[in-house]
Amino acid sequence: MYRLLALDIDGTLLDGRREMSDATVDAVRYAAGRGVRVTVCTGRSLPSAEEAVRHLPLNAPYVLNNGAMIYDAQGRRARYLRNLPSHLAMDAVRVFRGIGFHPIVYGPLPEVQYFYYDSFDPDNQAFIDYAAQNADRVHRVDDVCAFLRQDIACITVAERNERVESRESHIRAQLPDTGVVFEISPWDPGYHVITVMPAGVSKGDGLRRLARLLGIGLSEVMAVGDNLNDLEMLDVAGLGVAMGNGPPEILARADHVTASVDDEGVARAIERFIK
Repeated sequence: MYRLLALDIDGTLLDGRREMSDATVDAVRYAAGRGVRVTVCTGRSLPSAEEAVRHLPLNAPYVLNNGAMIYDAQGRRARYLRNLPSHLAMDAVRVFRGIGFHPIVYGPLPEVQYFYYDSFDPDNQAFIDYAAQNADRVHRVDDVCAFLRQDIACITVAERNERVESRESHIRAQLPDTGVVFEISPWDPGYHVITVMPAGVSKGDGLRRLARLLGIGLSEVMAVGDNLNDLEMLDVAGLGVAMGNGPPEILARADHVTASVDDEGVARAIERFIK
């Protein structure tokens, strides 16, 4: 019997059109009705995650920002959070600028209401689309370093796959005191999103902390995800389920592979494993 169900959002609950199917909503409602604690485990920040899951009957604290925060939505308070120290954020900006990438600075947890950039590649459609979708939260500034006088949630970059793959080892080597997450963009598979966070932070660590907070053993946890930043989460859970639309690395590490997001993968996994 699984007592905690952790669900990724983009590519898992939401399809490529950023829509959630009725079958998915019904399946989550069924799981909650069976007494299962249901939550999201996502790279999204609080405002973005709350908007995405507003129709779901979630009944456990959210794991947000790739595990950097556990947030009790009912009590409106963070149960755990870790910001990226400002000096490490400055290092990340320096490293990214040095290889021609354009860093984005996210404000501090818990709210992460705004994010900032000072330059962008006009050919980077992934960033242009992302900024347009978050027009009320994004701000262009003269220099993002001006916002690094305090600790922040994270630094991110969106770049074409080929540019990222040739520089991944360099980035990791230059930022040894941080956690660097590489994932395929949920909006454009031709791009990677790189996120620099505090060392040790991951969805897996966040899920482990949430299970301990709820008094639930990891063997009683089921997690569903589709992207590279879900690897640790699937490893930690007693049952790690990969969406059929995930990359080969996810499919290989999962305990079970369900259907794709367009073929009701979450609903099928819940139907099979939640009794």
